[in-house]
Amino acid sequence: MLNTLLRPASLLYGAVVARRNTRFDTGLGVVKTGLPVVSIGNLTVGGTGKTPCVQWAARGLIAKGYRPAIALRGYGSRPGQPSDEALEHREALEGVPVLASPDRVASIETIRSEHPTCDVVILDDGFQHRRVAREVDVLLVDGRRVLDSERLLPSGRLREPLVSMARATDVVVTHSEHVADRDAMNAAITSLHGRPPVAWCTHKWEALQVHSAQGVTRVPVEHLRGLKLVTRFGIAHPNGPRDQAMAAGAGVVADIPAADHAPFGQAEVQAIESAARDADAVLVTGKDWVKLARVVDLNKFGVDIIVPDLSLVFTEGEDRLLERMLHAISLEQT
Repeated sequence: MLNTLLRPASLLYGAVVARRNTRFDTGLGVVKTGLPVVSIGNLTVGGTGKTPCVQWAARGLIAKGYRPAIALRGYGSRPGQPSDEALEHREALEGVPVLASPDRVASIETIRSEHPTCDVVILDDGFQHRRVAREVDVLLVDGRRVLDSERLLPSGRLREPLVSMARATDVVVTHSEHVADRDAMNAAITSLHGRPPVAWCTHKWEALQVHSAQGVTRVPVEHLRGLKLVTRFGIAHPNGPRDQAMAAGAGVVADIPAADHAPFGQAEVQAIESAARDADAVLVTGKDWVKLARVVDLNKFGVDIIVPDLSLVFTEGEDRLLERMLHAISLEQT
């Protein structure tokens, strides 16, 4: 019922998006920054796996001798404070400059002046940030969703119509283990993009970080078996990590609901600590931990805090995607 009532607003939103895209399609307002740009983004609101994909791209470029920097919007950050994605990238990618600002043209100018050895920029969540010209435009499609069921905001989750998929240079299906009919997904993407997906990947917990007053240790995922957990996931799809924890043999005795990108306040930390009196540990994502670590005192916290190490695992097309990225970057630099 609510979606029906919101459809007129979606039509208006779609008209605004179409007008904006038409302007950028002509090249009006598009800025060449002087550095090759790899954009990684999506069409929908919420997590399709951009953060691990950006980190995969950065590591792949570094392995090939490049010196990347990352530019992102910094969504959900408080004034004067870094965003959770920026903190997560900095923690995972030591030595890689990470700049967060809604004005990513200005961010890239800063990268060029303050980090002159950087020779490629990765735009985190850059598909809609069309001011920045890019050599590679990777679009992530969530395998947990049926494309035909997607609708434009605010009645659905789409930031743009599905036909916008055509402007991507490459489409990657994430969470591909959830694709019920791979042939149908392949055909749908081909009809919209003009080519089938270049790669398919899943998200996997490689290990667990256990944070305590004694420091941090890494243990296998099997460590969760038999543990009673309190969970707090400030992400778009909290059911994903909760289901993974339960599949690993843990039990969830309490869940603290939180909005995507939500910061931690002292009242919430106290609520988590109170709930954890009947638990063995607290489970949060990496995006949560980089914020929680700033406000929690592990010397006084009663239980361990567990953070999964999330990585992108390609089931098909990893080498092909990296080769296409490298080829496009090399063409720009010649």
